[in-house]
Amino acid sequence: MKPKILSEAFAEFCETRIHFDSLLSKVDPGQKSRVAGLLGAFLRRPWTIASHFKIQLEASPEEFWQLNFIRLKKHPGIHATLSEMWEHWKDIPREGGVLDFPPELVQFWERDWGVETSGKLCRLLTQDPLTTLRFHRRAYLESGELKPEVETWLNGTTLPKSRAGNWFAKARIFKGYATVQRNELYHQGYFEIQDEGSQFMAAFSLFPRQAGAILGESPVVEKREHATLPADLRAEGLRVIDACAGAGGKSLAISDLMGGRGQVFSYDIYEKKIKSLKVRMERAGESNIKSVLIPKEDSSFLDRYRNTADLVVVDSPCSGHGVLRRNPDIKWNRKPLSLTKGQAERPMKELQREILSGYSTLARPGGRVVYGVCTFHREETAVAVARFLEENPGFELETMGFIGPYDTDGFFMAAMRRKD
Repeated sequence: MKPKILSEAFAEFCETRIHFDSLLSKVDPGQKSRVAGLLGAFLRRPWTIASHFKIQLEASPEEFWQLNFIRLKKHPGIHATLSEMWEHWKDIPREGGVLDFPPELVQFWERDWGVETSGKLCRLLTQDPLTTLRFHRRAYLESGELKPEVETWLNGTTLPKSRAGNWFAKARIFKGYATVQRNELYHQGYFEIQDEGSQFMAAFSLFPRQAGAILGESPVVEKREHATLPADLRAEGLRVIDACAGAGGKSLAISDLMGGRGQVFSYDIYEKKIKSLKVRMERAGESNIKSVLIPKEDSSFLDRYRNTADLVVVDSPCSGHGVLRRNPDIKWNRKPLSLTKGQAERPMKELQREILSGYSTLARPGGRVVYGVCTFHREETAVAVARFLEENPGFELETMGFIGPYDTDGFFMAAMRRKD
């Protein structure tokens, strides 16, 4: 393997603005792991790494982040940095800072949370992502302990050391990359790869009173004590609608927490994601989930489901800054509070307002709506909730707050009850 492959991957990224995961899917499987690690590291902390190798990217970070993709594709400093990373990968700095982000983005964070917290967010979001598992109920004994074969696998020599989550006791976190999908336990549906924050949001949706006490009033950027929810989180069977289900991570987690009882309707507008969810449902053996492809242009589709759900989960599209560790391409491709590509200049808050208002009508009287985003902008979080409650006086706030991005993706979540 030659360092040229990194330059070629970066050039394709500049040409296509392709999502990082999609870019990696095109890399030869034998080279994918190294390319993912090195190119991902550069996208997360370009200025820090280039400075470490004494390579000049531009006169200043502000000028560098103003370059268009045509210039970035051929930038000699970038390709020199990628070459040095390939040859000296053990020396790559594992953490960066403020200079590794577009100034406009940092200004948003400083405005919302102050210079000190913004600096901590920058430090955390330049780190490499963790690998986190969610174990399915079939992986546990009746006593609540993991089955012996699961413990044997976790403590074997094929995996790096792992630990329980900071927030959710049943989450299992590996430091860095861990090859887990080749294991037979995965194919038997014993676990899913799912960030701890996403797992926690599923639990919060069902148990906002218990889970809400753990959330922070601002982004959580400091290490904290290991917080756990009650050992037995099984919920009674409910009618749940996962409004923006994607590939269904939260749908699967909610179904698992309900012990396979009740009904979970998983909605999404992308057929590829619905197909992925069906594969995961079959592997997990969750028969109470119904995946539904939503017509993009049919606004009347939801009319038949109004006032029917005990719980509506709205994991809304957002700026995505809470997942910058996992998706570093976002800060290269996207304006802070706008959508990408076909909706490039549409303010994020308009789409979030539209989705939350529309799906909230599906909750029955006494039912709950949970709004979540993987970001921490005030406008997309507390301000969005306050606006919704002002425009929809038939709802009242139960609790809301932030989780991460310390050792997890950064999420905001709010539970609102529809009045009887």
